[in-house]
Amino acid sequence: MIMINIILYLVRFKYLSLLLIFIKMNKDFLIHLGYVFYAIAKADDNLSFEEYVKLSQSLKKRWHHLTEAERELIKNQFNALQKENMSAQDSFSVFIDFLHRNPKLFTEELKKLILKTGNEIAYAFAKINKSELNFMAKLSLEFKKLPQ
Repeated sequence: MIMINIILYLVRFKYLSLLLIFIKMNKDFLIHLGYVFYAIAKADDNLSFEEYVKLSQSLKKRWHHLTEAERELIKNQFNALQKENMSAQDSFSVFIDFLHRNPKLFTEELKKLILKTGNEIAYAFAKINKSELNFMAKLSLEFKKLPQ
């Protein structure tokens, strides 16, 4: 609802260029969520069906403030990375680079939500393993490095 109000405000006052930047940033943000969730799922060099199902369930349950199309964008990016067979480390690095270029996007609430979703993915198949735990710890540390 907040996003809709912002968009209406930008349109009403003819800030079309700001609107386009806002839309692009939102899309980039969602795409990069796909990177971090893929990295966690791929941490042990295996992607299980259970991890993808857990991602889908978590997006629906926890990310209800997003539209269905926005949740699909995250899953589509996850699928594209799987098809490309990108390494977990490379995917994680892409997300961390985005995180540090856009720290103001990551509120405390959002960081907690990302960590909860990551944990759910990590625990989806045979509980969490050392590789997944390592990525979750690194993600938590990167969040703590952000200015508050």
